[in-house]
Amino acid sequence: MLRVSSGSKRGFKLKVPLGGSVRPNTSKVRKMIFDILPPVTNLNVLDVFAGSGALGIEALSMAAKYATFIDNNPSSIKCIKANLKKCEFEARSTVIKKDSSIALREFAKQNKKFDLILMDPPYSYFDEKTVNGIIRNALKLLVSDGIVVCEHPRKEKIKIDVKFCRVKEYKDKCITFCWSN
Repeated sequence: MLRVSSGSKRGFKLKVPLGGSVRPNTSKVRKMIFDILPPVTNLNVLDVFAGSGALGIEALSMAAKYATFIDNNPSSIKCIKANLKKCEFEARSTVIKKDSSIALREFAKQNKKFDLILMDPPYSYFDEKTVNGIIRNALKLLVSDGIVVCEHPRKEKIKIDVKFCRVKEYKDKCITFCWSN
């Protein structure tokens, strides 16, 4: 069972897409992420590979101003919308059904900026260079001093020139935090 861990909607149960295509963050991992981050109050958040929307919804529950959710799976989109409705966050969110790389490129062309970008790609998505490419593309969408958070398999190594990068290992995965220059 997936629940919101913190904030105004703490304890709310969230739906997870059926079929095992989504690997939602546990509440422990989400808590660890938000404990490391500075307060998210009034931030504009982008949740890429959103799945159930748990990361972005957690940020909204903790007073983020707005969240944009991107996923290309129809089941995930339906689930995210249901979770946003249940938490009454529809007015503070947008859900986009699109491939993440296409959406990120379109946002870059539109000069769209975010304070916090949360990414939890499917592990099957990764190869030797993928995590670095994903983070580099996301960094282009950050405001000054914005943060990218990316979950990835332990075997993926981060080689990116950023102001500050912190990698937190957790069981079989890593959570990488990159602050923009």
